[in-house]
Amino acid sequence: MRIELENVRHVYAPGTPFEVEALRGVSLAIEPEEVLGIVGGTGSGKSTLVQHLNLLLVPTSGRVLVDGADVRTIRGRELRGRVGLVFQFPEAALFAPTVEEDVAFAPRRLGLSEGEVHRRVGETLGLLGASHLAGRSPFALSGGEKRRVAIAGVLAMAPEVLVLDEPTAGLDPATREDLLGVVRALREEGTSVVMVSHDLDEVAEVADRVCVLENGEVRAVGAPEEVFYAHPTTAPSTVRVVRPLRGPHPEVGRPVRFEETLAALKGLLEGRV
Repeated sequence: MRIELENVRHVYAPGTPFEVEALRGVSLAIEPEEVLGIVGGTGSGKSTLVQHLNLLLVPTSGRVLVDGADVRTIRGRELRGRVGLVFQFPEAALFAPTVEEDVAFAPRRLGLSEGEVHRRVGETLGLLGASHLAGRSPFALSGGEKRRVAIAGVLAMAPEVLVLDEPTAGLDPATREDLLGVVRALREEGTSVVMVSHDLDEVAEVADRVCVLENGEVRAVGAPEEVFYAHPTTAPSTVRVVRPLRGPHPEVGRPVRFEETLAALKGLLEGRV
């Protein structure tokens, strides 16, 4: 699935004293089988943008296309089965008496057979390392476990694109790393992931491309090394460490991810010894 935004503009409360232009002519594509990181400061339009991907919000002007078709020609229920959106702190929406029942809720709403529902529940809980939680109450879980279960509920609909809005907010470092591993696994299985985050270090570890939003406009979009090295004020800690070294040592390259940055710095140090 390919999603494309064409000159999308969105205005909240138009024609009132509370009017706010949240998106200002945004053009952006989400390509098949990629992780797209969307970054930017508070109020930059990140959450507004991703809510256009499955018609939770309709553009004030401009178009959103899914495989070339305007999303307004696609039934909302069908679209939301193909584009799953996980809001920040999704565990607040958990409600069923057991984890298994909670994850099964959305697939059942799609009208799937009980056998298919059971298969999807088992598969998604397994992917998220949460199979052992199936019979437990979601209200008795830790914060990280609840987050996994909430994401499993969306994944059980088998979306072609998964949108994660600040998926690691409030989690401990080990749980955050586990969830980043899930993002990588989803990409390997062919699911596109759109990851909204304030944490540039996390985005650097998993993104194939990065989009920087500022005041409702696309400031930059491209491969992480292109975007982060061209915009030093919007860069992860790895780039902030390496960038000052590139003048006297261009051989260090443009590493972004943690492991490749360590390897580049090690090579630089060994070359000077």
